[in-house]
Amino acid sequence: MTDALLTMIKGRCGIPEFVTVYDELELKPLIEDALEDMRTAGVPEWILEDKGEATNPRVLTAISHYVNANRGSDRTDTARYMRLYRNKLHKLMLEPETAGEP
Repeated sequence: MTDALLTMIKGRCGIPEFVTVYDELELKPLIEDALEDMRTAGVPEWILEDKGEATNPRVLTAISHYVNANRGSDRTDTARYMRLYRNKLHKLMLEPETAGEP
């Protein structure tokens, strides 16, 4: 995982870049878990590719929803974020296996 990917997800989740206490024990594992969940669901690898700041914005949105749903232990909005994640995941699963295919 690139530092740029972590920074973008933190920004989308409302976590300031200078706050690093959650990076190793919570955020990075959740990002990796989200990516693995998308792979297992059948999202094509080309769309999941970590390209730093050029990572597909729809993938960034899905990861952000997943992270927001699963971080912390006292959240009341978990179901909402998981619903958003699953909706985005469903759309990403419809992508063709190879980039550029119709």
